[in-house]
Amino acid sequence: MNIGARIIKTGLSVTLALIIANLLNMQPAVISAVAAVIAIQPSIMRSWKYIKEVTVTNVVGALFATLGFYAFGTQPIFIGIIVILTIAVNLKLGLSKSVNLSVLTVIAILTSPLHESTLSTAGNRFSLVAIGVISSFLINIFVLPPKHDQRFYDSIRKLNEKLSTLLRVAPEKEMSIATYKQEKNSLDKLYNKTRELFDLLNEEKRRMWVKDRHMFIKRIVIFRQAVKVVQKEIGLFEKIEKNLNNMDEISNKGIQEVKDTLNELLQYQESIFWVYEGKIIPKPTTAKGSKEKRERIVSKLKCTVNELMKHYDPANEELWWRLFPIVNALIETENELEHLEILVVNYKLRRKEKKGKAKKTIQKAIEQLEK
Repeated sequence: MNIGARIIKTGLSVTLALIIANLLNMQPAVISAVAAVIAIQPSIMRSWKYIKEVTVTNVVGALFATLGFYAFGTQPIFIGIIVILTIAVNLKLGLSKSVNLSVLTVIAILTSPLHESTLSTAGNRFSLVAIGVISSFLINIFVLPPKHDQRFYDSIRKLNEKLSTLLRVAPEKEMSIATYKQEKNSLDKLYNKTRELFDLLNEEKRRMWVKDRHMFIKRIVIFRQAVKVVQKEIGLFEKIEKNLNNMDEISNKGIQEVKDTLNELLQYQESIFWVYEGKIIPKPTTAKGSKEKRERIVSKLKCTVNELMKHYDPANEELWWRLFPIVNALIETENELEHLEILVVNYKLRRKEKKGKAKKTIQKAIEQLEK
């Protein structure tokens, strides 16, 4: 049984909502508990946006419920009609994410005892829903706050490992159609998950309380580029599997050149991630070793392109039209990797520089205290 952070926070949100509702002597407290469950969000920014949206949808729900009470009463058929109207208006306003809480407000007001004042009931139910939503927001901020950057990085590393394996296997021409479809579906699911995590992380840059915003945004830029690299590699895998595996005219040397180039690119990619992880000491991209590495990769890429160009034959242009997408994808992947390396190295050097300045500041402060 896997109990994650979101499950724990949902339980704590319900607990906090019930405690606050009981302390304020507001009943039925179960409404605030249900609202807390519905309102839990995967990120702090989404929680904040949800609060703003819920405020509007709750007002719409309370207004429709109050007007519906005086116009139609509380018969089940009329409650259903009011719910339909409430949903329609919220969708028209573009507030689809919080429609369920608006409906909860309507039902809570219209199913209250008839002897209660409708206006006071509307205020009470509105407040109970607000307590649940705010409880979820507070728990999301202060208890196990989401670490989307680490989750994203773990996900994209897993995606890269899978892609590396597939790109090494693809030129062998041994993957069956069924295996290809299975691996491609698995790859797409992992990519979609990684993309969702990046979107969550990207939203967090708008938070007011981000620690060291400048470096945080630099990480987001790196992660965005890492996603671009993955997109290019997925496209490369598809083109190799689609075109290369259906061409017996390609020489063994041509196939070997493609395999060698892929290995160079994948090793290049791995070294970039190792720099980010601190396993390799970052050096300026203008340094001799870094320039030689890129020149070696470009040279290998040129050899591959030249070898594949030998297969160009005006009498058999279809063969070249199959080879050209592979050549283009290899070049584009190398360009994106080079850009990623520049971003990662600059980020690590900047971070190292900031740590050095902070260390010097602390040492100066200690020296002044000793004097």
